[in-house]
Amino acid sequence: MRRILLGLVCALTVLMDGAPLTAGSAMSEELRTYFLVLRHIRDIYIDELPPDTLMHAGVRGIVRALDPASEITFDEMSDEGGAGWKESSISFETIARTIDKRSFYKVGADTLIRFGIAGVMSILDPDTVFMEKVFLESFNIGVRGEYGGLGFRIQVIRPDSAIAVWSLLHKETPAARAGVKSGDIIIAIDDTATTLMTASDAAGKMRGLAGTPTTLTLKRAGVEEPIDITIVRAKVHVESVPYYGMLPDSIGYVKLDQFQQDSISEVRTALKNLIGRGMKGLIFDLRGNGGGLLQEAVKIADLFLPKDRLVVFYAGRAYKDTSRYKTSHRPIYGEGPLVILVDGASASASEIVSGAIQDWDRGLIMGSPTVGKGSVQQPVPIGDRAQLKLTIGAYFIPSGRSIDKRMRKDSTLLALSSKKFRTRIRNRIVRGGRGITPDIATSHRRRTPLFAQLAGWRTLNSQFFRFARQASVNHPDLTPDFVADDRILDEFRRFAKQREFDYLSDLEFQLKRLEVRVVKEEEMEKLGKPLQRLKEEIDEIEEKHWAANEEIIKWKLSFDILEKAFGLGAAYAYDAGVDPQILKAREVLGDPVEYESWFQRLEIGVADEDVIAAATDTSNLETRDSGLSGVGPAGF
Repeated sequence: MRRILLGLVCALTVLMDGAPLTAGSAMSEELRTYFLVLRHIRDIYIDELPPDTLMHAGVRGIVRALDPASEITFDEMSDEGGAGWKESSISFETIARTIDKRSFYKVGADTLIRFGIAGVMSILDPDTVFMEKVFLESFNIGVRGEYGGLGFRIQVIRPDSAIAVWSLLHKETPAARAGVKSGDIIIAIDDTATTLMTASDAAGKMRGLAGTPTTLTLKRAGVEEPIDITIVRAKVHVESVPYYGMLPDSIGYVKLDQFQQDSISEVRTALKNLIGRGMKGLIFDLRGNGGGLLQEAVKIADLFLPKDRLVVFYAGRAYKDTSRYKTSHRPIYGEGPLVILVDGASASASEIVSGAIQDWDRGLIMGSPTVGKGSVQQPVPIGDRAQLKLTIGAYFIPSGRSIDKRMRKDSTLLALSSKKFRTRIRNRIVRGGRGITPDIATSHRRRTPLFAQLAGWRTLNSQFFRFARQASVNHPDLTPDFVADDRILDEFRRFAKQREFDYLSDLEFQLKRLEVRVVKEEEMEKLGKPLQRLKEEIDEIEEKHWAANEEIIKWKLSFDILEKAFGLGAAYAYDAGVDPQILKAREVLGDPVEYESWFQRLEIGVADEDVIAAATDTSNLETRDSGLSGVGPAGF
């Protein structure tokens, strides 16, 4: 292992001509990019960081990328305050130029400096990212909700390393209109074979300017020969609301997948439709919703809260004032019973909406604790080649609490707030710095090892996908109210067996390891029969695993077959009728006494007896608000 003493490296570079940037050189241009990134971190990042800390991180990024075995130390600074920005900049430039000229590993200046930028990013929070131009398109799609493309999701599938049409976004995309079906296998794009392509490669090849054509060669279930379909690219709108509908007992259901430009229109349309049909209670599903635009979150909260109610405000080191976002219209659904579903993938905008509803005691939150992503990001252009998405502050919801779990990129939790706050109407205790804790804790369906292996989570060889794409061929009489039964389950097991699927339980895995050891120790003659008996007993246990998983396997088969045959809307409609969390929400909304009882709890997420026992200490109970306003970032 080599040890690089950077003080010695700096001494060696006295022999080189090099501190000032020389216009025109590749290294000089890349260093300008690096220092522009650091300047923005210095000026507006949420935390103030010492210049030498950033310099050390940049150097570590370069050295460890070139040689992971290297160990790096830094000489102590002579002054007590550490190096200033100028000294740190000169030190980094000198070291970078030295490594560029003398390193055994020759890489371009752009690669070298990107290693340095990656090193700096590694000590910041997970939401601060440096994005090259090639990655900006995907980021912008998530914000705008549209792109020039075809309109379906893709997935690499094994073992044939092909690109699958995993699902169509909706029925009005260019691909759907041209005849592409969910479950098709793309074997070529414009005569280029897709074998060994990554999903990113395939997506890049299919995207292009609106109005231009591309030809896909597809392998379709039930069709012997490949088929060619030419599709004219167009602006594709990604729907925010993939499904809404009326459940039994006049309970409305709206699923929101993301907060993108004009999501408010889709949610408003859904609510007006359901209200017009006599909705008596609403389930608003934000599970899996990773967020999006702040403005859309505020507008959607506006649908449920009275006018002039605070939704969110934010503060940061560079923003001494706080920007306040309030509702501005009379709500469409301002008084009826409301349950919002959240989970461990609900983040940012989802947490702002659910947190505002909770803090104003407008509705109940149900599910599992959310991500805790309550930081503010500001997109900053870095020349014309890249963009820095920089965390500049934190969001606070109406009770005054922050929802942000302060994390480093290595998933280290910086702090978990124990401070208590009060909801604005019912005076219930809530806690800050930990995402949104549901009023009613419920969990998703449990995914078992058998289910995970059938779904191909690690292998990308999904038996569900393969079976579902064949289902409409094998069962041409399918209807939108299809539900998988025992007959379909038996058919699926035979199908998986024919495709050589072999469920490997943890017990069988341990047995295989033991067999290897026995063979190695040449003890098979003595232990062969006991091992065979053990294998037979494990086979019986694995058969019990199949029996225990029947219901979740039937659910997955039903969902996937409906999606392949009739689209995501049909699949979501089925799921809304059987999902355990939705069923629990319906139960609560249908019982006014139970619904009200949840608002009587002293502290959200804690049993009342525990709250009473801890009530002797109220010193950490806080309220927080601000009357200041300012201009904030476009989104997060």
